[in-house]
Amino acid sequence: MLPVWAEGLLLLAAILFGASFLRLRTRTKKLAARLEAREREGHFLGESPDPQVIVRHAHAAASAILPLSRFDLYRVDDTGRVHEVWTLPAPGEGLPRDPTRDDAHAYLGIEVDPARILEFAAIETDRSFAPRELLSGGPATRQLRLPLYSGDRFVAFLDLASPEPIDDLKKGEIRALLGPLTASLHAAHNWTIAVTDELSGLASRRYFETRLAEEWARHARYENALALACFDLDLFKTVNDTHGHAAGDLALRKFGELTRSAIRGSDVACRYGGEEFAVLFPETDSSAACRVAERIRMALENERFRFEGRPFHVTVSAGVADSRPPATAAGKEQLVFRGDQALYMAKAKGRNRVVVWSEAAARETPGARRAKR
Repeated sequence: MLPVWAEGLLLLAAILFGASFLRLRTRTKKLAARLEAREREGHFLGESPDPQVIVRHAHAAASAILPLSRFDLYRVDDTGRVHEVWTLPAPGEGLPRDPTRDDAHAYLGIEVDPARILEFAAIETDRSFAPRELLSGGPATRQLRLPLYSGDRFVAFLDLASPEPIDDLKKGEIRALLGPLTASLHAAHNWTIAVTDELSGLASRRYFETRLAEEWARHARYENALALACFDLDLFKTVNDTHGHAAGDLALRKFGELTRSAIRGSDVACRYGGEEFAVLFPETDSSAACRVAERIRMALENERFRFEGRPFHVTVSAGVADSRPPATAAGKEQLVFRGDQALYMAKAKGRNRVVVWSEAAARETPGARRAKR
């Protein structure tokens, strides 16, 4: 027989153990339910090539695990430089708490030191790395610095912070999230390569034509505005013949850079072929598209090129057209034709200018199609 006080201690221990077991079981069930819901909802990460969708869904999944005061994601390109930064905005009334892309972040373009990053990783196999801070047995923390590796390729760096301690159970849930997040960011990277012209950094022609068909179908259904601008670098053969093709490549890269900085995220810019480019402007009429095309033209005109110590100058001509009059079955091809015709008009009028297509302008420039170069 145990004394009464010993029986009381055993009973208390049993009660505490039972309560702890119930809490653990409840937490395990909640975790299983969250993981099951995450699995049902999607293969959201793998299916969408849009980094914004991937990052926001990952943030929502992480927020279901623990409250977050910081969610900063730094994507890294093949050269090892930070090329995209997503951050959680500061709390504010009426402001969204989804991560947003910071195009002016101080870390953009910074080359990542692989040795420094490996300090935050633990090697699991010869070609597999895991975030060291998520390994079990470590102390609870309020910050996690997580390098994301797809095999041995460093994809991104995720910096999380929480006002609450992050224990082993929560670390395990976060680690379960990182697998699909890393795979999706890697897939988005590969998708971008597949649809991007390597030299200019703009979309490929095939992707552009796919998006043009989508936007035209939307225009035909909802009667929203749609504009197109066609560009052609002036006397580009002369640049190649005089300064070499490497100088021409430099001009193509710079034009792509200037175009990307001038257009919206919803616009689609592509290298149409050679020194020809096109930009699609959803929800935009020809006057607004003309203003953007003029900014691109002026930016290139003001650019001072130099290759192997020799300066050279590059300009561009552009033609703009929009979806007026109302959409027809052949309207998509007509839109491209009119944009191209307006481009020829710009060439015929002396190059280095933007022309908006109109019936009157087309009648006034009968020799436009012979004046492209």
